[in-house]
Amino acid sequence: MRVFDFDGTIYDGESSVDFFLFSLKRHPKNLLLLPRVFYMLLRYKRLKITPDELAAGLEKYGARFLSGINDLSGDIVKFWDGHFHKIKQFYLEGKLDDDVILSASPDFLIVEAAKRLGIKTVIASSFDLEKGKILRLCYHENKCEYFSLQFPDKRIDEFYTDSDNDKAVFKLSDRVFMVKGNKITERK
Repeated sequence: MRVFDFDGTIYDGESSVDFFLFSLKRHPKNLLLLPRVFYMLLRYKRLKITPDELAAGLEKYGARFLSGINDLSGDIVKFWDGHFHKIKQFYLEGKLDDDVILSASPDFLIVEAAKRLGIKTVIASSFDLEKGKILRLCYHENKCEYFSLQFPDKRIDEFYTDSDNDKAVFKLSDRVFMVKGNKITERK
């Protein structure tokens, strides 16, 4: 089984940030959230906040942000129409039907990309969009927990990531590959 992180690994960039910027053009009133959201994401990427603090911030600002979008599913389709070209060539050339995405990104955003790629299994952060609550934050050690719930007693043959944030998943993996741009280096 091959398992892939999404942002920075399959997708060239951070899909959540790109979707946020895409949405700001369509819903400019959300611009007021920009400084707070970027500050929180920066702290998240630098491991300066705990997963619980990230979850609290995502709930607070995410609910405000999403409430400003009338047709979220329509916006997601339009987003991927314009951003699917950011799927990395190495993945497009070697994708397999049973690949799995294991990502901290919100499932409501990346499921559309997975569908276009033919990927059937996505394990990602999950949100109750009506209540603006996080149901599952698939981050750090939580990635192992959610993977194991989906695939009990199963090891990962090959795990692809762009970040040491996924070190917990390395333990579940026989082989680990670091992805930088389109360059892939075996780590374990």
